[in-house]
Amino acid sequence: MSLEICLSFIVTFLISLLLVPIVGKVSKKLGIIAHVNNRTIHKGIIARTGGYAIYISFLIGAMIFLKTDIQINAMLIGGFVIFMTGFYDDIHDLSPKLKMLGQILAALIVIISGDIALKGFTLPFLPSQISYVIAILITIIWIVGITNAVNLIDGLDGLCGGISIIVLVTISLTSLTYGRTDISSLSLLLAGAIGGFLVYNFHPASIFLGDCGALFIGFMIAVISLLGFGYKSSSFFTLGAPIVVLMVPIMDTLIAIVRRKVHHKSFSEADRNHLHHKLMFSLELGQTKSVLILYFITILFSICSYIYLFDKIVASVIFVVLMILFELFVEATSMIDRKYKPLLTVANIFIKSKYLPSIKDTKPYRRVVNKLKTRYTIIIVLIIGIICSGLFLINNQPKKKKPSQELKVVYKVVDKETKLMGTVYNQLKIAIEEKDKEMIGKMVGTYFICDYYTLSNKEKDQIGGVDYFYSEKKDDFMVYASEDYYKDANHYIQLQMNNQQVKDYRIVSYEKSKKALIGLEDYSYYDLQIEVFFNETNPIINSDRLKTTVTLIEKDQRFSVVALGE
Repeated sequence: MSLEICLSFIVTFLISLLLVPIVGKVSKKLGIIAHVNNRTIHKGIIARTGGYAIYISFLIGAMIFLKTDIQINAMLIGGFVIFMTGFYDDIHDLSPKLKMLGQILAALIVIISGDIALKGFTLPFLPSQISYVIAILITIIWIVGITNAVNLIDGLDGLCGGISIIVLVTISLTSLTYGRTDISSLSLLLAGAIGGFLVYNFHPASIFLGDCGALFIGFMIAVISLLGFGYKSSSFFTLGAPIVVLMVPIMDTLIAIVRRKVHHKSFSEADRNHLHHKLMFSLELGQTKSVLILYFITILFSICSYIYLFDKIVASVIFVVLMILFELFVEATSMIDRKYKPLLTVANIFIKSKYLPSIKDTKPYRRVVNKLKTRYTIIIVLIIGIICSGLFLINNQPKKKKPSQELKVVYKVVDKETKLMGTVYNQLKIAIEEKDKEMIGKMVGTYFICDYYTLSNKEKDQIGGVDYFYSEKKDDFMVYASEDYYKDANHYIQLQMNNQQVKDYRIVSYEKSKKALIGLEDYSYYDLQIEVFFNETNPIINSDRLKTTVTLIEKDQRFSVVALGE
């Protein structure tokens, strides 16, 4: 983790730490306080606009550390809409419909203006246009859903803020694993702002988040997760990893929906049957212990998500165990309904406890037993026969060979090669002839970076360096590039203002990398830090030079690029 990324967390933390008391005093003078009623558990006069300090701290940090682009601007505009929706609700109590309208508007801003949406989503046998529409709908549901899920867990001192920090730090660490320092920095900026607020919000709280803070945090987490944790923008990490990390607020929200549906209540009608309420009241753990337990559970889900990077089987087993324990808690505390205890009922078949529900007492059981009295033997025989037949067919199928993970590399000369690229390619050929492993790696990385940042030889939608990228990750790389450097490059290519090319370079360092692709840990990896110089100011990066790092994978002196970082 770079010093600048760590510094972004510290700066927003300190700014928030200073702003929160000021905001609290102003809020109390203006009468923007949390009112006591039969659903609240706090006492005294407490300001409810702590989210204002978080929002301002994040904005200041963004101005200092973030490079603005279309996506960042869209996130900031959408964040402003969601913040103002919550802020107005804190003062005047908006209706649920108007709050939802504000959330949908904010979601549409980041989708339309920032092109931030679920990428690579396709459904078989359906036209791409329909898949795209479905992807947009899923994106809106995701943003609105996570925004509300985070808001719903804001029920105990320090709960929402602490869980959000854990989630954002997990996103940051996962992003760094894939070389996405931009997402990592963005996540820690927000985490730092929340951290400064949490100092005053942990029990006993002297200030609350309010809807302006909870909605803004939920919205930002949802949008950041849509940026993708790395190059795997169309796979597990687009929504899969965030779902795992956010399992506590997501499950709490889903259970609340089911519970209110079962009891014929409106979703907007608040109650005291959330996870934190059950821990605090049903188990009598109090605020601090309840919050710390939910922190611990969130950390377990976060670790599960991170382990998935390196071992899918272990992560899946941990996830299933956690979900079973979660379900047992839901049933034991009657979070949905007193009669909803399917897992405990099944478990009692073996435990045979008089304190647990018995399957024999259920109407479905009695109906099934009566129907199967004369036919159960035939059904059992048929099931055994089907299982045995299936096993026989599986064992007698010809075994398929596992796909080879051999590193396939062909060093191509690109069309309209520049003079510098020709020189680099000649040095690469000499290094291959002399079997100079280090020089091969340096020249492969240099040729890639020269081609990637040179625009003078590019046509619309053409992305440089693709032929030198690791073959199994080319599609992910092209998605990343088209949303990053080449998103603006197309604009200059269309206007025929693409005269920029790399005219010179300087290799800063070349050393073994700590990064590794899952399943290819036995390969060698190298980080090439390189500084390139342009023939004129590059308008996309707003500079005539750039220092960056290229990560390469190598086996048997065959190199490919696997990551491009700051």
